[in-house]
Amino acid sequence: MIKTDSGEICIDPAEPVLHIIGKKYAIFVLSVLGNDNTRKNFNDMKKAIPGISGAMLSARLHDMIAAGLIERYDGDIVTYDLTDRGRELRKRLLPVFEYFADR
Repeated sequence: MIKTDSGEICIDPAEPVLHIIGKKYAIFVLSVLGNDNTRKNFNDMKKAIPGISGAMLSARLHDMIAAGLIERYDGDIVTYDLTDRGRELRKRLLPVFEYFADR
């Protein structure tokens, strides 16, 4: 439970997603996929996230697809995009990113 000025919020329903986004680089993947509202391929994401290995990016994509945050599109080139759930989560995290950018 989190206590707020207006009452309490049960965080139990958020636990599975918090477990995923708490993993190394997951927030970066979520952020990069939301940029420009365009699908991204694996190599574009790897270039956009400093220090991430191919194995780590693959693991995060797998985790986030399983959590319903990202969708994979198979075609001539495999691309990825945020689901509606992923877009909503990214939108709600933007104030946190802005907080740290201002520091």
